[in-house]
Amino acid sequence: MKLSKRNLLIGTLLSSAMLASAAPSFAQDADEDEIIVTGSRLNVNPNLTAAQPILSVDNSEISARGVVNIEDLTNSLPQISAAQTSEQSNGASGTAQLDLRGLGAQRTLSLIDGRRLPYGDSSSVAVNIDLVPTNLVERVEVLTGGSSAVYGSDAVSGVVNFVLKDDFEGAELDLQYGFAQSSNSGRDIFEDVLNDALVPIPGSVTDGEEITGSVTIGANLDGGRGNVVAFASYQNREDILGADRTASACTIGSGNVNGFGCVGSSNFRRFNNVADFGGTDFFQQEDGTFTPFVGGPAETYNFGALNYFQRPSERFQLYTKASYEVFDGHEIFADFGFTEQQSDAQIAPSASFGFFQRSINCDNPLIQQPVTQDGRSIAEAVLQCTPAQIASGEIIDGITATHRNVEGGPRNSRLENQAMRFVGGMRGTFAETWDYEVFGQYSKTKDQDTSTNDFLIDNLGQALLVTTDADGNPVCIDQSNGCAPYNIFQRGPGGESLVSQESLDFIQGVGITTGQTDQLVLGGNIQTDLSNYGIVSPYAEGSGIGFLLGVEYREDGLDATPDQISQRADGGFTGVGGPTLPVAGGIDVFEVFGEVELPLVTGVQFVEELVFNGQYRYSDYTVDGNGVSNSFSTDTYGAQLTWVPTPDISFRGQYQRAVRAPNVVELFTGQSTGLPDLPEFGTDSNGLTVYDPCSSTGNATPLASAAACANTGVTAAQYGNIPDVVSGQTQGLFGGNPELSPEKSDTFTVGAVLTPNFIPGFTASIDYFDITIDDAIVSGIGANNILNGCLDTGDATFCDLIQRDGAGSLNASGPGVGFTLLNLNAASIATSGVDFQVNYSFDLERFGGGNFGDFAVQYASTFLSSSDFTPFLGAETDECEGKFVGNCGQPTADYRHRAIATWNTPVEGLQINTTWRHFGGVDNEGNPDSVIEGSLDAANYFDVSGSWEFLDGITARAGVNNIFEDDFPVSVSSGPAINGNNNTYPGVYDTGRFIFFGLNVKL
Repeated sequence: MKLSKRNLLIGTLLSSAMLASAAPSFAQDADEDEIIVTGSRLNVNPNLTAAQPILSVDNSEISARGVVNIEDLTNSLPQISAAQTSEQSNGASGTAQLDLRGLGAQRTLSLIDGRRLPYGDSSSVAVNIDLVPTNLVERVEVLTGGSSAVYGSDAVSGVVNFVLKDDFEGAELDLQYGFAQSSNSGRDIFEDVLNDALVPIPGSVTDGEEITGSVTIGANLDGGRGNVVAFASYQNREDILGADRTASACTIGSGNVNGFGCVGSSNFRRFNNVADFGGTDFFQQEDGTFTPFVGGPAETYNFGALNYFQRPSERFQLYTKASYEVFDGHEIFADFGFTEQQSDAQIAPSASFGFFQRSINCDNPLIQQPVTQDGRSIAEAVLQCTPAQIASGEIIDGITATHRNVEGGPRNSRLENQAMRFVGGMRGTFAETWDYEVFGQYSKTKDQDTSTNDFLIDNLGQALLVTTDADGNPVCIDQSNGCAPYNIFQRGPGGESLVSQESLDFIQGVGITTGQTDQLVLGGNIQTDLSNYGIVSPYAEGSGIGFLLGVEYREDGLDATPDQISQRADGGFTGVGGPTLPVAGGIDVFEVFGEVELPLVTGVQFVEELVFNGQYRYSDYTVDGNGVSNSFSTDTYGAQLTWVPTPDISFRGQYQRAVRAPNVVELFTGQSTGLPDLPEFGTDSNGLTVYDPCSSTGNATPLASAAACANTGVTAAQYGNIPDVVSGQTQGLFGGNPELSPEKSDTFTVGAVLTPNFIPGFTASIDYFDITIDDAIVSGIGANNILNGCLDTGDATFCDLIQRDGAGSLNASGPGVGFTLLNLNAASIATSGVDFQVNYSFDLERFGGGNFGDFAVQYASTFLSSSDFTPFLGAETDECEGKFVGNCGQPTADYRHRAIATWNTPVEGLQINTTWRHFGGVDNEGNPDSVIEGSLDAANYFDVSGSWEFLDGITARAGVNNIFEDDFPVSVSSGPAINGNNNTYPGVYDTGRFIFFGLNVKL
């Protein structure tokens, strides 16, 4: 996967230079620059009012907020929800993704200069925007609603287009240093929680250091007929640990400190036997004594503290683009982008996970000493071995022996992602009135996930079967491959672990998954102004009729190959829950499309403009993978109408039919085990959080009746003795479906733009949007829906999808336990609301402020009126606006805004910026009466920065994001399946301040 960065940089710069120097020289003025219009390929009437609602963000905000990763900018926009980010650890893919309107990252199409980007990687196919060269971005345009008729599949919720700088000249050096900071003050409740659990309280801390540098070099060529630009950047970012924030230093759930407590995982030092779960459930105290398991902070493992709030990462990025007018009105162009990133996703140490999954021999010499308060040995108290069984060395199955691998350290996934993209083509004019463009595009991504410090299931089993050698020393019964006994049964005289390094070397293993994706796009279009042929509306003279026709062919291929041990039915490792299976397949699509822009009326009183736009695309798909093939076709179309009664106000409306074709992962992934989350169901009589209503802790009665629990597979003997799901993380069987069909969506928007000439510099817009997706592809109907449906109805439709383990638990353990969640076209998703934007710039002198410079205000907000999810036909609809967890996942605020105030001071070159980011409060959809997370408060973040060009071309900048350190809200249900981590949602909420200093030098 490694390429020489130095050779790559030199080679790319030389190739760009050769492209320019090899072009023939003609004495000819270049045509005007290409106009990039998000939402259309037509450029016949660039001065007509835009028909579609677009939020545009220019590059000044990148430097004002110290943005290094482009998703940190886009995720602050009110239209975009968090997806894969650098703040995600458990479940991270190593990519950065966008989720427009909260409809799923796979339904957002991301573009660079109007051209699509490839699959993100082989495990998470949503676009990886790490390919976007942050410092080359001119502006970011966010288009609401389906745009499949223009751009093809995936543009269901809309489009995010990164428009790059064009015709860059000179050289630019940009350096930045930044770090995170948290005072960890003002959270007295959680300090009390930590004190109660004897967890260290973090003080003021600085962490998450990052260093970034970039160089941009560009030049116009041959008197302006061409341009070449090359960009290279390097970033190094350090980690932020959950243990270093007061509200995440332990995993929080219900407890006796104002309703909160540190809960942790019972996969720690717990031992029991499926044959008599209630009578054999023991916890190993630090001195080696076995006592009945009662749970609580003293008997559970604080697994959240070692999770990353921010993954450490290193990234190298390269981008070049060039264009040259080879002869009259004909220009060749080329882009090349490359990114390579490595990051580490750290989570808690592994364990000998698996309730009732272990086998131990009765004569194991490590379990013969008295350990219980009544003087029994482990062989007698846990395995329930008789003297005869001890004498014969009988092996007892169905044992729980969960010991956390604190000796070996945290599990780590080394995520290596590499992506390259090349675009080349030609554009120009022929037959005097027709414009054309032909292009080819090839992209490739490579990824490798190397997991370390997990336990090999077979080796663990081998190391638990122990006998003695001729000298009486404990040895493995099977001593092959260097087996050493795994002594988790005894403690040293000072309470120290007796697990040896030799046993760790034998038990711990490495799992590797490699993958790649390929994308080929070939296309072309022609367009003209039909008024050149006398075709024009009699009421719109002087405005041309734009007409475009195009064809496109695209291939998307994906291949993911795990190592052999990871493909085993049990996953090969104790900490993964199930197999990681290979995926291979491809999708080919041939498309024809067209656009028309028809000015109906112009220049008439109260009808300055009345313009109709229409688009249509036909797509013919073939999918093939794992020896299975399928085909289908789609029709997508759109229509817009714009009315400008006066220059001060305009109205616009549109309808779009869009589609999303199933991707290779959804189609062809083999069946494997994953870890979905169950939300908090309620609180038991002991005040403890309950996720599985058929479980119980201590003497508490299950929240669901015995009859209802029997529907889910609970026996009479198990009822009242079932352990709860650890932190809500259960298990599920996931897999692809080659018979999936495309999703379909309908988008309606209507809005107005106000530009009153009596308020110079003022613009406001308001747009209503309504997006509905049918036949949405989902991983089953959801674990929570299955469980509740079975409890309430006993219907086999739900109950056949549940499998409990030998103790009746839904805990992640052996193969087959949990929920069946295979892909299917089942759900309906809908969202609606209002976007509101205001931009106002003015000179302070106009208001009597004297010579105090000028001021600009930008405000963008979304008022969400609905966010509905219906998991399957006939099911109850979950209304998720202003909600979180339950069936709603991560928080979906019903109001968000981003407001920016910029002051260009009288001091030459000095600018000060203030940003206010607001994320509205949310209520618990599944359990609004929850004592500890019935709701999450609104978040308000204020960012302050300044820049000063103190010498010609040299600008210094500094800033603080979240300057008042608004604390992140705590959610006990924030699991990795819904982008949660460390008791909150770090892609949504800030985890502290971010302070940065930068220098920009332009030559």
